[in-house]
Amino acid sequence: MVREEAVFKGTRDGLLIILDDHSEFKQVLDMLKAKLEAARGFFQGAQVIIDSGNRKLTGKQKKTLSKLINSQTGLTLKGFSDDKIAETAITKEKPETKPKEAEEQNLFQVSFGQVSPLPVMFINRNLRCGQRVKFAGHVVVTGDVNPGAEIVAHGNVVVIGTLRGLVHAGVSGDQKAFVAAFRLEPSQLRIAGVFTRSPDEDAKCLNGRPEIARLRDGNIVVEQSSTNQTLSLVQRG
Repeated sequence: MVREEAVFKGTRDGLLIILDDHSEFKQVLDMLKAKLEAARGFFQGAQVIIDSGNRKLTGKQKKTLSKLINSQTGLTLKGFSDDKIAETAITKEKPETKPKEAEEQNLFQVSFGQVSPLPVMFINRNLRCGQRVKFAGHVVVTGDVNPGAEIVAHGNVVVIGTLRGLVHAGVSGDQKAFVAAFRLEPSQLRIAGVFTRSPDEDAKCLNGRPEIARLRDGNIVVEQSSTNQTLSLVQRG
């Protein structure tokens, strides 16, 4: 499994950044800089806690990370996971909650799937060339995404139509994010840090079934959905 040097996780109180404790600090720092730049504007007003795992950060490393986070517009560093302040804040919020219980509170699991804590943006129109959508959650387009249009989302992207523009799901590093469309022909498709391009015309399957692109073993795999095309790709209640 490919390790992520820096993983972003949204919480109800702000943003948790988990740093890989096996990679070199410079490598982690460079990846964090790149991800913050890519997500610029997504976390307006967010407070940040940095989880360094088993790595014991030096005073200099903490100062470097603090300067980096606080230099980003709209971000404020609240503390580090090994700081007493951060630990007290976490303990006060959920005093005796076990990890499994905490996960169930943040992501309620039901028999047919999962309910994501991320918000959803619905776009009830076509996206034309030159139009760009950036959203810190899931994006659902009830129309076509034309060539030259772009969607960048922290979560999943669902297009109830034809997708021919550029799309980037899981921009903050979520490798479980997916892209789905009734007709999947993007000029470029990205999930987390992996990207691919649309296949040649001869390789495109035109049997009318919706298609879903996911990450599997570090590669983007496109699967055909068995769902009837007359039904929405969004789970109905």
